[in-house]
Amino acid sequence: MPFQGPDRVADPPTLEAIYHLRAAVWRETGDIAQAAFADGRWSDEHDPASLHWVMRDGAGELVAAARLSVHERLADVPEADEYAAAGLELAGRIASPARVVVAAAARRHGLAWQLLDAQDAAASKAGCAFAVRQSSPAMSRLLRRRGWQDAGLARPDERFPGVRFEVMVLELGR
Repeated sequence: MPFQGPDRVADPPTLEAIYHLRAAVWRETGDIAQAAFADGRWSDEHDPASLHWVMRDGAGELVAAARLSVHERLADVPEADEYAAAGLELAGRIASPARVVVAAAARRHGLAWQLLDAQDAAASKAGCAFAVRQSSPAMSRLLRRRGWQDAGLARPDERFPGVRFEVMVLELGR
C-alpha cells in the first residue's frame, strides 16, 4: 500500500482530523481509560504553536501523525514536571517531539520511523540541543534504536491505566 508524506500541516481542518486520529488510535490499543477522550479527540494548549506532520494512504486518508514543540528551556516543555522528576537538567533549546500515532491498518510500513525522522530533522534545524519525550514501551524500543536514552519511568497517567511510560532523552547536534 503506498503512503504519502510525511507532510507538514497547519490548516485547522487537518489539525482537527489529527486530534480525532490520536483518540481513535489510542482507543484501538485498548490501553485507555473508559472516560479518556470522551469527545473522540485529543489536543492540548501546545498544539496551536507546534509543528505537525501527517501521513496519508493511497486514497488520501489520514493514517498517521506526529507533533513537535520547541522550547527555550526544559521548564517550558509540556509536562515539564515529569522531566524534573526524572532528574533531567538539560541546557539549551529543548525539542518536545510527541503524539506519534499510526492507525492499525497502516502499521508495519515504517510510517512511525518517517515521522520520527521529520521530528528529529525539525528539532535539529531549530537549533535544539536535546529532545525529551515520554513514550510507551513499544515506542521506547523504537527510540532506543534511534539513539534515545532512558531517563527513568514517568509517573502513571490515569488516561492510560497499565501503560508504563518512560522518560526518554536524545542529545541533538552531535
